[in-house]
Amino acid sequence: MQHENINTEAVFTQPYRLGLPMWSNRQWIGSLFPKGSNSSNFLQHYSQVFSSVEGNTTFYALPDKNTVASWKEQADSNFKFCFKLPRKVTHENYLRYCGAELSEFFTRLEPLANVCGSFMIQLPESFEPRSINDLARFIDVLPKGFQFSVEVRHLDFFNQGAEEKALNQLLSENNIDRVCFDSRALFSKPAVTEQEKDAHRKKPKLPVHATATAKNPIVRFIGGSDMTRNNQYLLPWIKKLEQWRQQDITPTIFIHTPDNVAAPEQAFSFHQQLEHIAGWQPLAKALSEIEDDSQLSIF
Repeated sequence: MQHENINTEAVFTQPYRLGLPMWSNRQWIGSLFPKGSNSSNFLQHYSQVFSSVEGNTTFYALPDKNTVASWKEQADSNFKFCFKLPRKVTHENYLRYCGAELSEFFTRLEPLANVCGSFMIQLPESFEPRSINDLARFIDVLPKGFQFSVEVRHLDFFNQGAEEKALNQLLSENNIDRVCFDSRALFSKPAVTEQEKDAHRKKPKLPVHATATAKNPIVRFIGGSDMTRNNQYLLPWIKKLEQWRQQDITPTIFIHTPDNVAAPEQAFSFHQQLEHIAGWQPLAKALSEIEDDSQLSIF
């Protein structure tokens, strides 16, 4: 999979991309999705509102050809998938001896080339700075013409010392972004609900380093169940977006909540606070504007 000219940013006017950790959630029917929607058209409706999504499904398994074709048909032309590389590549093989898996991954997603944003290379906490040469060799074999982002979780990559500087330099030299992970809101109070407890167990608690090593950083904001509390931790990102906008940097921000039922509402709230930034436009639909359309269920 190689594509030397896939950039469609010329027709994208927002100062940033906004999305959620998934596009398919039946609990959004009646809020994000019109009543009568079903899994066969969730992506169609989602991509009319949000401009990107975390492609978590590819971390666990590759979609079949029919599924890829369906995604291509449903996705808005200005939409971007940020697919995660398979866990076999990142978590089992630690980026080594995975040429076959990597080739199959990009071949399978070839039909979606023009709607692919940054491919996310999510590394486990056990991937240490001493393995940075493995990351460098892996970067060398990545297909050209695409965006990539690296998410690290080992604490030594956040020490502002030689290890972190080496990582940032490697990414910057290769025009690769660093994923900015922010779980402060989630861990700002004890978990009460089962969803919060589950999120506390699964989500990492890392320092927040708002670092742009290329032009399209990804921010993964992991909020709690309290939207008001979440907004307090989102405020600094408003200032960061203003700064990045002045630097001609276009980030992608993904909004999580513990069970993600309130994630669309949280994302809408965040977007409204950015209306003073140059290039800002309202989202295509507000939650209150989504109408009941029982005919959608026939598609």
